[in-house]
Amino acid sequence: MMKRTKYISLISCGLILISGLYSCNRLDVLGMVVNRSDTEERVADWLDWNAQHAPFVLDSIPDHYTFYSCSDSHVNDNNDRLTAYVTAERNDPEAAFSIVAGDLANESGENPYILCEEAMRFDPAVHVDDDPCYPIIGNHDVYFDCAEYFKKHFHTSTYTVTVNTVGGFKDLFVFLDSGNGTHGKRQMDWLEEQLGHRSDYRYCFVISHNWMFRTTYNYTTTPAANLPEDEQYAFMDLMSRFKVDMVIMGHFHYRDHKTFYGVPYVMTDNLNEGKNQPSYLVVRCADKVTYEYRELANF
Repeated sequence: MMKRTKYISLISCGLILISGLYSCNRLDVLGMVVNRSDTEERVADWLDWNAQHAPFVLDSIPDHYTFYSCSDSHVNDNNDRLTAYVTAERNDPEAAFSIVAGDLANESGENPYILCEEAMRFDPAVHVDDDPCYPIIGNHDVYFDCAEYFKKHFHTSTYTVTVNTVGGFKDLFVFLDSGNGTHGKRQMDWLEEQLGHRSDYRYCFVISHNWMFRTTYNYTTTPAANLPEDEQYAFMDLMSRFKVDMVIMGHFHYRDHKTFYGVPYVMTDNLNEGKNQPSYLVVRCADKVTYEYRELANF
């Protein structure tokens, strides 16, 4: 009887603790365990938004240019690092735009997304150029019922950006939603449709959040791991078949690079406050595609 009472007490304490955490803005335990946002529904929303708006096109870009990519900013109540990253890109005369490859925020509520949007807003006092910043959704942006906030502030996570250079080259950037650990059937069909025009472009890049090669286990990967195996093979087949020049991903919070059937898969470092020395990716599009990591200054 005493043992049973003890178990009941432990369960009660656990439920009270979870209830308390759930009511706290910074930690929605249930929101992490139960994913309440569906990939197929989100992709339908993203594509519907795309159909009602003009596609993203950058014109008159130099034939040789760079772009920046970071991931996992995990903004809570401080957007200093994301602001510094965007500022570094906009003050780089060779850079054309920046990317945030998922996990913009790290807590429930709309405020982190307001802060992210503020970090990406052009500030003539500190920015030389008004270059765009292109985000995608990550698993932490799906937790805590935050997909609606991402949608409100950034509108779409399944879209393309076309870069038209002064010399007549065209480069294609394809952005994807892998927030639930899957791209889903509709998005995969859409991806194949976009890649069907690969021959029209000089370079082609695909950006998604979830890293394809799970080689280690750590806390960052437990709730949202690799894509399902069959989908992973299908995705990699598309990348190789259409000769994608680089796949850029995040999620694991460290740098990595793999080449699979001729396609480089590059993982960015994390930009969040827990990183002692955050860094980001700088990709150069010239006679060939090259890249380097740069440390975020003053952090």
